[in-house]
Amino acid sequence: MKTDNPLSREFLTRYPAEAAQALESVSVEHVAAFYCELPPQLVAPVMAFMLPQNTATCFEVMPPVSVAKFLTELPVSSAARIYRLLVQEKQNEILGHLPESTRSQLRRHLAYPDESVGVLLNPKVDMLPVNISVADAIRRIERLDHAISCEIFIVDEQHHLMGSIELGKLLVESNHAYIRDIMERKTQQVSIHASAQSLSLHPGWMNRRRLPVVERDNTLLGTLDYSTLQGAMGERRPDSVHNSLEGLSSLASLYWLSMAQLMDSVLDLARSNRREKQ
Repeated sequence: MKTDNPLSREFLTRYPAEAAQALESVSVEHVAAFYCELPPQLVAPVMAFMLPQNTATCFEVMPPVSVAKFLTELPVSSAARIYRLLVQEKQNEILGHLPESTRSQLRRHLAYPDESVGVLLNPKVDMLPVNISVADAIRRIERLDHAISCEIFIVDEQHHLMGSIELGKLLVESNHAYIRDIMERKTQQVSIHASAQSLSLHPGWMNRRRLPVVERDNTLLGTLDYSTLQGAMGERRPDSVHNSLEGLSSLASLYWLSMAQLMDSVLDLARSNRREKQ
């Protein structure tokens, strides 16, 4: 797409979700340059549909003054999610260019009580759109600049949590299958507004080392690691909670040891199958 092409602008305006998905397959540098040549009010709706981590990666290579303009045009919920993903240095550079009203909105949206999930969560979460094929999903994973975890969360266009899929399962599925048809729809998410104390006995810890964190409307905001929860509880845990957590930890460790061995076997099988298909 070219910025001076009327059809490109029309596409961005009328089909922001489709435009976002198309741009996610382009290099970060090209997308950032493309955005910077367009009016922020035209680009913001497209950014809101992009996966937050992809938009944040674009922001990292943009001038702070440009990022500030885009954040001002974005809905505050989207702006806050993207802003939280930026490195501290970039955040500080951007703040000076934001209007006071936008800074206040971001502060209110990112303010959570101490030891709540909102403070403890990891905002960087591996996610994939629900309506893409396995082949497209694998291409997206191959472009990532970090090692992906075993479980990938699936979201719709508005980034509501729809389900999850194990990396091993993704690798052995047909390239023509769609994520929506093969994902696990049951998830054990936790609220970003919950307290650490209330989650100490969450049944999800029996077979997961991390749980997805969602807003009240089920928007996926990040993940909560079991080790982070343990650290937050510290010495203030009652003995009953401490013993329960220790029991859960032992069971979870056994589960993940078995899962790691299983994943090694699955990945080896997947690689062999793909080599035979080539």
